[in-house]
Amino acid sequence: MIRSVLALLAAVPLLVTPGAAADPPADRCAGLARARIPQVSVSSAERETNDAGQEFCMVQGVIRPQTRFTVKLPVSGWTGQYVQQGCGGLCGEVPDLTLPLFGFQCAAARDGRLVLASDDTGHTGDPMTSEPATWGADPRARLEFGLLSEHRLRWVADAVMVAYYGHGPTYRYFDGCSTGGRQGLMLAQRFPADFDGILAGAPVHNLAPLALLNAWVVLRNTDASGRQILGPEKIPALHEAVVEKCGEVIDDPRRCGFQPSSLRCPRGTDRPDCLTPAQVAAVVAFYRGPNGLYPGGMPYGSELGWIDEFVVRSGSPVDGNTGRIALNYLRYLAYPQNPPADFQLTDVRFTRATFDRLNVLGDAIYNATDADLSEFRARGGKVILYHGWADPSVPPFSTVDYYAAVQRRGGSEAFTRLYMVPAGYHCLFGPEPTEHPSEVGIPEFLQPLMDWVERDVAPGDIDVLTYAPNEEPDQQFVRFLTVAPFDALAPAHAAPGSLNANYRYVGHY
Repeated sequence: MIRSVLALLAAVPLLVTPGAAADPPADRCAGLARARIPQVSVSSAERETNDAGQEFCMVQGVIRPQTRFTVKLPVSGWTGQYVQQGCGGLCGEVPDLTLPLFGFQCAAARDGRLVLASDDTGHTGDPMTSEPATWGADPRARLEFGLLSEHRLRWVADAVMVAYYGHGPTYRYFDGCSTGGRQGLMLAQRFPADFDGILAGAPVHNLAPLALLNAWVVLRNTDASGRQILGPEKIPALHEAVVEKCGEVIDDPRRCGFQPSSLRCPRGTDRPDCLTPAQVAAVVAFYRGPNGLYPGGMPYGSELGWIDEFVVRSGSPVDGNTGRIALNYLRYLAYPQNPPADFQLTDVRFTRATFDRLNVLGDAIYNATDADLSEFRARGGKVILYHGWADPSVPPFSTVDYYAAVQRRGGSEAFTRLYMVPAGYHCLFGPEPTEHPSEVGIPEFLQPLMDWVERDVAPGDIDVLTYAPNEEPDQQFVRFLTVAPFDALAPAHAAPGSLNANYRYVGHY
């Protein structure tokens, strides 16, 4: 079925009937509301001016049956470059195209000279799953979310650009982090002709097995009575102990030999600066991960990011962000036939059989784990990946494993780069506050990607900014001037007793 859908989409070009060439530029935007684009209903096309005085034609509509999209067209000064923005979590809303965006703040973006576009992947809902993902009952919605939406938007955006400018883009780029990073790798693997350059941050490319890791950490922090084992009051002492053992900036957590048992409380005591035996066992489980069913567990240095994810301020860990997204995926998206409506995370069995069942749909429409990028490379495509070493939402070890598989195929240095950011949390945000305090906090990856695609200037060291603990309530940035491309085949030189290096992944790339 999936192959037939893909073949149909590839065979049907998206044609456009542009507005009359004689229309004055001021009227051309409004005319896009009447443009005829197969499979598309344009709901609005209006000129807008931002706070910097830059003018855009904002086109909104629906790719039938129900994928909402926005295309943002510069009224003047377009560079011929198109950037498509991915989404996060389980998506469900059209990402805002106001700068700053993940991974780029280049001059063309700041000057408002890029065409930008994004979509909601075919359903409406809370990306962080505070509401049930019941839209997954529709097989087409699963296909759109997991596989097709970004491919379809690329063609729709082309048609809109032709209608507005009279021609399509010179270069096409995709930018995304987390789910957006997965979308980027999916495009390179399944639709290698769509984009010239792909920027993929903290990719959830191993989505089905990640659900097992998410369920694992939630359940390992829940006792038999459903109560939380490790609370947020213990996190500062735990993180401080990791920093003392491994350094304030951990440039590779696999080389850290921290042992949670070093924080064990004296018998019969329970204080904020130590861990009870049950808490030691829970933390060991967090770092190790689920029995080889995912590439590792939580990285050393990620502890501050556990709060509100699977270490909650009140209630049960099941109610945290990690528990909600795991339950929604497993209950509504993971299997060809959904489990019973009363399915809970406590029903998950951490076995190879569960892993294999999850990957039936995972490998078909959700996972982007194919290390063979030869067709994308043959078309001149370039990929930059980045990941924070302290990422608790999508632990970095899976990206390292995937990139190692790409490297083993040979020639990866000609078209791919991976940047591993010391002390970087998920998408290089946080841990708190959960948003960048200013545009200055966003690393620049898009311009190096553009230079590579358009001028054959391969990226080298890249400046990045990341968080480090501070005695003040607010976090501060530490700047790393020389984050070099990462070699995933280089030995990790794991420290004795390092739980982060103690895993055996049963998957394959």
